[in-house]
Amino acid sequence: MGKAINVGGAPTAPGRPDNVVELARALGDSDKLPSKQLTDTPALIAQEQDLYLKCESAIENLRFAFWAAGKALQVVRDARLYRAEFDTFEEYTQTKWDITPQYAGKLIRTWRVAEALFHSKVGGGMETIVSKKLGYGQAWALVSLVETHSVQAAVYLYLGLLKVKGAGLTAAIVQGAVDALPQEAAGHKGKTEDAVLAYLATLEEGTSSTAPAIDPAKVSRALTKAAKTFDAGAIQAALEHDPERTRTAMRSLIETLSSAAGVRVSFESDETERATEVQLEGSAVNAETETAATPAA
Repeated sequence: MGKAINVGGAPTAPGRPDNVVELARALGDSDKLPSKQLTDTPALIAQEQDLYLKCESAIENLRFAFWAAGKALQVVRDARLYRAEFDTFEEYTQTKWDITPQYAGKLIRTWRVAEALFHSKVGGGMETIVSKKLGYGQAWALVSLVETHSVQAAVYLYLGLLKVKGAGLTAAIVQGAVDALPQEAAGHKGKTEDAVLAYLATLEEGTSSTAPAIDPAKVSRALTKAAKTFDAGAIQAALEHDPERTRTAMRSLIETLSSAAGVRVSFESDETERATEVQLEGSAVNAETETAATPAA
């Protein structure tokens, strides 16, 4: 999870630089930063690999900062390490760091669950997913569960979600799972995993059953355009280009339009003559496509 940056050259041993300023300086002078791709090769050359690693180390530092900052703020607050310069912790955070007491409090409340998750020995490669996905948003979504039950209850829930969602896990999903977790399941690994599966199943059902919003005006315009576009010549050209796909699309369109018009339509296919008969209430409309006969050898 990141490599130390040697400002004078290539990355060195695993770890992170002590000074965040060093991360920014390692990227180079502002007037010499690349503004376009350096080479046309698919693979990165050595210069690009070095720059890419430095960029990712800087970005990664931002993502993990909430954990370290929250832990440090708690130490400063509880041990009153600010007392030589400031009368209160709130004065310290606002004056020295321009952090509101509310935000400082959130950081302090969040770091424990982040640390517990990063220290979890979950196996199966999930440690890597945790290190790539867990950020302030997902950790903060777990805080209410931590404070109501325990850090372990939050760990069980998060890892249960991670087993199913993997890299697709979001803070919104974590928050929804926390809200849906039964009280009796909190802190119990098996019960929590069952509750997670049940919650994710409701999400899938909601996604499959909820149709996207339709703009009637757009539908009306599309129908008008289709009526002008799909004349006999256009349909014939489509049939010659891709007969099977075009016939399927035509059938689907006929069924949709006839249903909306309150007309019952049935299709009967004759594989030999490739004929389609459309039965309408009160009348019959027959449309047949003749298939050229193949001369006998």
